[in-house]
Amino acid sequence: MMIKGKGISKGIGFGNVVVIKNQEIKIQETTVENTEDELERFKKALQEITTETAEIVNNSSGTEKEIMTAYLMIMQDPSLITETEDLIKNSKYSAEYATEVGLNSVIQIFENMNDEYMAGRARDIVDIKNRLIAKLLKEERVDLSNLKPNTIIVAKELTTSDTAKLNFKNVSGIITEIGGTNSHTSIMARTHSLPAITKVENATEILKNNDYIAIDGESGEIYINPTEEEKNKLLEIQKTISEEKNELEKYKNMESKTKDGYKVELVSNIGTPKDVELVIENTSEGIGLLRSEFLYMDSESMPTEEEQFNAYKEVAEKMEGKPVIIRTLDVGGDKEIKYLNMEKEANPFLGYRAIRLCLDNVDFFKTQLRALLRASAFGNIAIMFPMISSIEELKKAKEIVEECKKELDEKNIAYKKDIKTGIMIEIPSAAIIADKLAKECDFFSIGTNDLIQYTVAVERGNEKISKLYTKYHPAVIKLVKSAIDGAHKAGIFCGMCGEAASDKLLIPLLIGLGLDEFSMNSNKILQSRKTISKLNKKECEELASQILEMASATEVEEKLKEFIEKNV
Repeated sequence: MMIKGKGISKGIGFGNVVVIKNQEIKIQETTVENTEDELERFKKALQEITTETAEIVNNSSGTEKEIMTAYLMIMQDPSLITETEDLIKNSKYSAEYATEVGLNSVIQIFENMNDEYMAGRARDIVDIKNRLIAKLLKEERVDLSNLKPNTIIVAKELTTSDTAKLNFKNVSGIITEIGGTNSHTSIMARTHSLPAITKVENATEILKNNDYIAIDGESGEIYINPTEEEKNKLLEIQKTISEEKNELEKYKNMESKTKDGYKVELVSNIGTPKDVELVIENTSEGIGLLRSEFLYMDSESMPTEEEQFNAYKEVAEKMEGKPVIIRTLDVGGDKEIKYLNMEKEANPFLGYRAIRLCLDNVDFFKTQLRALLRASAFGNIAIMFPMISSIEELKKAKEIVEECKKELDEKNIAYKKDIKTGIMIEIPSAAIIADKLAKECDFFSIGTNDLIQYTVAVERGNEKISKLYTKYHPAVIKLVKSAIDGAHKAGIFCGMCGEAASDKLLIPLLIGLGLDEFSMNSNKILQSRKTISKLNKKECEELASQILEMASATEVEEKLKEFIEKNV
């Protein structure tokens, strides 16, 4: 028997089903006499799940760490539990019932904001509520950290905390009824090269514990008690995937250039110093984006200059002279930091964030810039400003860098005198005036993830309109061209650090447009290097000319597919 869903992470998995049914627990209204004891029970349960989550954060890295840090910050927000504690004290509700009522009111507030990001946070609070109630009731749940080998997890929806607890070595695949391409589950599955399928209607009813199944994470096909013919078909696909992976090994340490000799740089996006191991393993030519937020999100208070210096220095030294572009603090939008006391905004993606926040808070901006400058004495560090929309912002940021240099000179502290500074091109206004901005920069890096959502007015996490969020939109391509042309006119290089940089279909177009640097997740480096090695620069330029005349994303995508099939 075969059922089907939406494939969200490529790969083949064979194994036995474990059904996770962490459904919402409904609690009856109950009152107590001893409110002090009840309040203590609630605080103990909260502390236990907070400690469990903090341990997960400490033992994770990269994307997983970013996701779980944001989740932990929600849990530690005092406003989350205020109403629950009041209900115990004043209404004498049991801890379980007060948690049910108190957190449900918070969940409703988030859901009513009519914002996809806030709705996602509402789901996190539902998860926190259910974990608290389960802890108070001493309810046993499936231990996701201790699953048997070759387990395929089946759930209505895997929560953020569920996914973070998984021992991925024992998991052969994930199937959910609810989820999307950009959900935490799908991101983590792809990070761990684990097949995953979502949108499988009634999966938790159709599939039973210990059922033996096989899944194809690309096609979305699920085979229950697969026949020998079905097994052999999937084994062939698995063999092909394995051969492709092995074949990529020969691209390690090779130059990243087309067959007619056009050389580009393939570099990595990373989230923490730990990620440098993958950068080196995949023979990346440098780091095109180090997200400095990890220092701020991992801390209960503003990280000191010394803490930041040591982290940046560690990365620079490990990279042994290869370029390391470090983005200055980029919070707001989908990343909040509790101790900054940032106000809730109706539209945080268009709000008080990134460089806008830093330019208004010069003291802590200077702390980061001094740390970056000091670390530059130990490697090839460059500084990149995010969310630049105007020449005024860029000039002000550069002025503050110069002030920091003078402060270090006065103390005879070493730094790289000719350290490069650049910007992310992620706002249409910046792409349009790229030729002007380039005169004030040493480099550009195009952040396509945000550039796309700002250009087509589609929040990238919103599943309802996700089809409109496309890398192939002609307007996006024209803005990318504007950024590259503006950079080259001023004699500086232009890179790209958004997900589009590793899109196999887009790489020929980007080569044709003249992109100098492609920055991506480290596990995409070798595949991208292979793709580039099959291309001819002149043919890519001809392709780019044709694409720039097209009017629709569908037309663009079809042309790119046709080109790849013919040339790669």
